[in-house]
Amino acid sequence: MNKNRMLVISDIHGCFHEFKELLSLVKYDSSEDQLILLGDYMDRGKNSKEVIYFVKDLVENHGAVAIKGNHDQMFCNWLTDPIGEKERYFRNGALETIQSFLDENCNHPAEKDSTYREWAQKIEESHKEIVSFIENLPYFYETDDFIFVHAGINPEHDDWKKTSNHEFIWIRDPFLQVNHSFSRTIIHGHTPAIYLHEKADVYYGNKKIGIDGACAYGHQLNCLEIKDGMFEQYFVKANVASC
Repeated sequence: MNKNRMLVISDIHGCFHEFKELLSLVKYDSSEDQLILLGDYMDRGKNSKEVIYFVKDLVENHGAVAIKGNHDQMFCNWLTDPIGEKERYFRNGALETIQSFLDENCNHPAEKDSTYREWAQKIEESHKEIVSFIENLPYFYETDDFIFVHAGINPEHDDWKKTSNHEFIWIRDPFLQVNHSFSRTIIHGHTPAIYLHEKADVYYGNKKIGIDGACAYGHQLNCLEIKDGMFEQYFVKANVASC
């Protein structure tokens, strides 16, 4: 990777305007910067479709790296099984995503199971390429010094790559509450930093850096800049009206 900076952002959750504003704030230049996105592009915020299409463009045309988060997986699971997965997904911000993709107001709970099936079918038929893009997102990205992952790794394994795909996108306490033995620093989202040190700013732990600023909950969207071995944080505050 011959780029001057790495810029790392996680848990955008449909907050499209904040995402664009943050890239502008850090003066993102794809020819100079390696952008790394740590998952959870959708749900809760109002503009999930715009976010994920923008992410796809950044990956395919600007060399960005995007990995998968648990919300991205839940979206795919629900499309596959719109009835069996509806309870879990709709507890986690599905309605905003479905409204974004269908460009219409959808009422929940729907009166009939057939409605959920119709919603899923419409999305799959109208957005085949983006669904395939989400399904095929990798679960981690690594460099010589860092491991980038959505939620964390299982520190009980001698080889962190033995972490299951489920753990890569869902793990919390078994990763957060112990000091892992690996030499590289693990940069993750998933768990809002406000739960790690009572503020939304980037959390710097022991060979762990948590960057989820909980934008979709009204806090902020963080960007971690890595340059010449040094870290710097940038952020934009959540615009509750647009996110």
